[in-house]
Amino acid sequence: MTTPRARREALASPTPCTPAAIRAVLAAHAGSAVLETYDRDLDAAFEQARRDGDLTPLVQTVRRWWFEADTWRDPAARQDFQDRVDRYLAEGPPPRQQRFSREELRARYRV
Repeated sequence: MTTPRARREALASPTPCTPAAIRAVLAAHAGSAVLETYDRDLDAAFEQARRDGDLTPLVQTVRRWWFEADTWRDPAARQDFQDRVDRYLAEGPPPRQQRFSREELRARYRV
């Protein structure tokens, strides 16, 4: 049995953080309803960015969907993620020693 950390390290490189790459992953793995939601969110973010002259809503939308798309590439990892979110909502976050550090997240996602 592997630890959650070892499993995450064994996964392939993450989805590139571009709208087209995210859409390709969602189209291949997530289904039409999720893809339609992504398209609507992205269109709304583009419109808000144009209207406000600020790219922040667009960047936030792409980042949020980037994490979502990455989870769709591995169904078991996606289920682990959903279970973890449910547990965090019910019980709060894990103890500090079980959390990923900012440096570990940056190394994993190359940001």
